[in-house]
Amino acid sequence: MSDRTERDQYPGIAYGFGRHRGLLVDRNGIEEIVYGRVLLYLEKPDVDLIRVLAPRLSGVIVEEPVTPYAPEARALWALPVPVLTGIRVDDSWLDHEVVVDFDAAITAPPAPSIAGLRLHAEVASLAEAREAGHLADGWAPLRAEDLRALPAAECAELWRFFAESGRPLPAIRYFDEPVGGPPAASLGRRGVRVLHPDAVDSFRTVVSGCPDDDPLVILPMVATREEISAFVAATGTRWRLGLDIATPAAALGVADLVDDCHLLCVSTGDLAQHILVWDRSVRNDLLLPPDRLPPVVTQLVEWAASVAVARSIPFRVALDLRPSPRLHDQLVTAGVRDLACPAPLIRHWRHLLDRAH
Repeated sequence: MSDRTERDQYPGIAYGFGRHRGLLVDRNGIEEIVYGRVLLYLEKPDVDLIRVLAPRLSGVIVEEPVTPYAPEARALWALPVPVLTGIRVDDSWLDHEVVVDFDAAITAPPAPSIAGLRLHAEVASLAEAREAGHLADGWAPLRAEDLRALPAAECAELWRFFAESGRPLPAIRYFDEPVGGPPAASLGRRGVRVLHPDAVDSFRTVVSGCPDDDPLVILPMVATREEISAFVAATGTRWRLGLDIATPAAALGVADLVDDCHLLCVSTGDLAQHILVWDRSVRNDLLLPPDRLPPVVTQLVEWAASVAVARSIPFRVALDLRPSPRLHDQLVTAGVRDLACPAPLIRHWRHLLDRAH
């Protein structure tokens, strides 16, 4: 006689339709629930709770079975999100992406990683470039302030190293902090929003050191198309332009910003700080977990990746978090294939990727 329980012999009972995927959280993880793509796991059906959280859910899994003949069934059918009852999931699935097929009344565990990541090293000096050169697949955009700070001889040698590395030359990122004016008086007065003539002239000098006849320039702190137009007017150049997605406005409106965009980057540190309104230099494991991206940031990364794929725009995500299988799977599931990180982390990412394959 089989020792399987009666529950194991039957699929669950679904109140709803379609195939849905989302981060699985239980009642204790309710603080992680953000808008969309979240699956809620409950021991018993709590119709009032589900109704309150419905705008933020992609579906609900309930461990206790509810038959279509039970009085509670009518209330479950009336909910605006699909519910699957009579399914017990492994606790190890929590905080992972899970697929629920409400048509078949079954759920699946987190999908294994199906692809690796291409690693792009963020460097600020020749020493860092040499450290990461044999491990990186490419180069992240160079910060203009880092290039300006280098002695002329080292800057020339750095460009020579890039040219001989067998990888495309890196883009150049416009100044993050104001140049030629007072220090940033507020969070938003940074990047492309500061176009002092001294800054523009200094940036032209930085770009002139690039051996590429058609350099790629990345614009940080963009929120509107007008800011892009203002940069083009102020510089009077025809550089190829890329965008850094670091503001909520840019993340949500990315589809309206990417005309003539040659590289789309998402800076997860700035983006998380601005969305969650928390100084990222102050530890807060609830808002800014050290081992994964916050769910809301992951959703915006996924959205930006989908726009980039639809428009055939190269796409990268920049982050400083410690490499881990969980973080790797989170990025790949969100559609990330190219990752930019500080040079010292390249070695750790490479070790993780080589071990996984």
